Amino acid sequence: MSKVRCFLRKYRAVPVTAVSVVSMSFPAFASDADAPGMTSLLGSFTDVAAWMWSEIGKLLTWILGQPILLLAMSLFFVGAIVSFFIRVFHSV
Repeated sequence: MSKVRCFLRKYRAVPVTAVSVVSMSFPAFASDADAPGMTSLLGSFTDVAAWMWSEIGKLLTWILGQPILLLAMSLFFVGAIVSFFIRVFHSV
């Protein structure tokens, strides 16, 4: 009897997984609108990526204009480079 209980506990997630897979496919069938094409999706992604890079550029320009933030970033990157070389030469 204990082997049966152990078996049931071990595979308890199988029915839940099957039900969730089936239920997650229903919203796709419920929508009446046509799915957007790959070209429009890539265009939207390009617009978002371009906006993100321009905002990151503005943030980096502001950070590099502040001496105390530039010092903090420099210490972080110098520490990362030093730790990289320590790991490389320690493994040799």
